[in-house]
Amino acid sequence: MPTIYDRDAGGLWYDARAAPIARGGAEISQNRDRAMELTQIRYFTALARVLNFTRAAEACNVTQPALTRAIQKLEDELGGPLFHRERNLTQLTELGRVMLPLLEQAQAAAQAARDQAVAFRKRDSSPVRIGLDASLTAALLTPVVTELSRAVATLDLSVQQDETVGLAARLLEGEADAALLIDDGRIPERVHRWPLFKEGHVIVCPPDHALAKLAAVPISVLGGPKLLMRDTAGCALRIALDRMCVTAGVTPRVRLAASTGEQIAEMVKAGLGITVASARYPVPPPLVARPLDAGDGERRVVLAAPAGRGYGPTLALFIRLMRARSWADIAAAA
Repeated sequence: MPTIYDRDAGGLWYDARAAPIARGGAEISQNRDRAMELTQIRYFTALARVLNFTRAAEACNVTQPALTRAIQKLEDELGGPLFHRERNLTQLTELGRVMLPLLEQAQAAAQAARDQAVAFRKRDSSPVRIGLDASLTAALLTPVVTELSRAVATLDLSVQQDETVGLAARLLEGEADAALLIDDGRIPERVHRWPLFKEGHVIVCPPDHALAKLAAVPISVLGGPKLLMRDTAGCALRIALDRMCVTAGVTPRVRLAASTGEQIAEMVKAGLGITVASARYPVPPPLVARPLDAGDGERRVVLAAPAGRGYGPTLALFIRLMRARSWADIAAAA
């Protein structure tokens, strides 16, 4: 199917099957003389409907000679006559009948593209896709999302949870707009980040567990109890635990028990072991949390977005609100 030039759309070049394929360029300029225009297609479909040059010109609000010249140029491009021209009768040729549904499809696709562009420009806000590291609680987003919903009446926001590496990949691939990540050296340089807060880790256990009696749990004792951890690759908590244990010379008894924090919590409730969580992660009762004393055991939580990309108004507001948020009042696990 030939290339179509849409002069009304600012010089977009279309594959006639549907979509814009390029704008400008040396290669396209070589084909400019042979590229059909959407106005030619519009005149052709109008003439095919009424089979009368005078009425088709009136319907297109052009002169009959202008319409005739456009049809002739289209016939030159397609390599044959599209209409049988007789004094009182105009009919589609065999080529015209073959081309009609294809060019109607091209015309409809171009109109749909224009309609989508108009709707895009008129919309009050754009969808915002937020990523959240799996070891973080969605409660961190609640105050900002609440304020954002007051400012943007048509807020369209979604939250996707994954490990930091997976979310960073989604940011770069355009599948997420911003994310709360753990900055532990695995975030690519092409992802821009703003520091939010630092937090430590806690040991979560049943209230009658021996560790529950301690004000803080030294990392040296983790070689004894069974540690239940999520089995997902790239888990930030497992990476942090491994780093802290290597530094302390401790070999923990880790069991990869489940894929979500909620599942791990239920297993801890059942007395199958203890677990490690971030300091701000909500601990479901009756479980208790005790700070993990591991020296340099803090981790950095950052807001991340792809570097070098423009942000829509809703995303820009979300980023401003997140950066302005006071994180000191976010309670640690108890």
